[in-house]
Amino acid sequence: MKAATCVADITPQTPVYLAGYVGEARKHPAQGVHDAPLAVSLLLETESTRVLFLSIDTLAISGEKATVIRKRIHEVMDIEDDHIIINGIHSHSLPNAFMGEELFGTPDCPQYFVAAVDQIIMSITTLSERLVDVDASIGTGKIHGFYSKRSDIHAPFEDNAAIVKFTHNDQVVAAMCNFNCHATVLGPQNMLITSDIIGEVRHRLSEDLGVIPYTFTGASGDISNRQYRQGNDFDELARVGAGIHDLFVNIKHYEPTSLNNISIQTYDHHIAYDNRSYYDEYKQDIAEAEAILAKSDLPVDEWKLRTSEKMALENKLKMETVDFHVRGIVLQCDDFTIVTFPGELASKFGLELRNRCQRKHFLLIGYTDGYQGYFIEAEEYGRTYETKASNTPKGESERIVSEIGDFL
Repeated sequence: MKAATCVADITPQTPVYLAGYVGEARKHPAQGVHDAPLAVSLLLETESTRVLFLSIDTLAISGEKATVIRKRIHEVMDIEDDHIIINGIHSHSLPNAFMGEELFGTPDCPQYFVAAVDQIIMSITTLSERLVDVDASIGTGKIHGFYSKRSDIHAPFEDNAAIVKFTHNDQVVAAMCNFNCHATVLGPQNMLITSDIIGEVRHRLSEDLGVIPYTFTGASGDISNRQYRQGNDFDELARVGAGIHDLFVNIKHYEPTSLNNISIQTYDHHIAYDNRSYYDEYKQDIAEAEAILAKSDLPVDEWKLRTSEKMALENKLKMETVDFHVRGIVLQCDDFTIVTFPGELASKFGLELRNRCQRKHFLLIGYTDGYQGYFIEAEEYGRTYETKASNTPKGESERIVSEIGDFL
């Protein structure tokens, strides 16, 4: 097997607006850069098969924007279309550019999108030439004490974490890193560009590994550090980042692993319904959110949640019909199953797919090749922001996960 990695600095050179939160502050341009946003590419080649993993520091990526990037990649690299995996890290303090539309009142930044993609393509132009023979090893662990299921700190959640090292002559030349947490330590008042917790942990690990790892979150639709949060500022980001990093460092055992014999299958689940039948429910939920927002001295996290909920529901009232596809790939190889998902999958479903996996190791890459919102278990409907913001009807997520599980 061969591997190569590269990194593009996609720091904007023009004014941009930060996506991810509702609020007056986010209607104004970002006020500076705390840490440079990156796009990290990892190219794997085994026998005659190539797979390119591209993680972009952005809130999310629409299917249309992913298609634009994929076409640009084809200009400089010979690789099959469904062998290109493009995901966002989901920080809520990055420029709004990869969705192609206004988000929660935050303007789109099309000029920045063009410039960022140019930087990404420039970085991967010679990636194929840098491929070297590698040995792969994996270290796995659990993350506790820094994040949990948002609605219940005691509930089971996707606490698995992993680092895959690719070494050449005993030197790490590329790496993958997965842990499952919303990148939302910082709150809506932050106006500095930052990759938040994914970037913070990635940076700390890069100092250990000697390379910047391709880092992603998986089934984290209902996971965050909300229950453990001691603030919404950069001091808290440093505390949480250091804590998660230390748990990774405590992974002492790395076992040899193989990503040979790659095969890729695709899944495609169609969702379509008359949204008008839910209008009365949306109106009731809006009224409940407004009643909570009318209270004085509302905690920041509660204000953030209810304000986002109200706007999401108001947007749903503007849609008469809903029609979209949930598409992704299932990559199988000797020791791994890797599933991509175009949205925010609930932790419960990540654990379910992990349990159904027949291979030794399971990885789920969320926010990939499109963004279709939240996919939450039926029993949570009506209780949480995630279910009220979702365009996926109650019970439909179970069917989608069951279909994906049939591939495993």
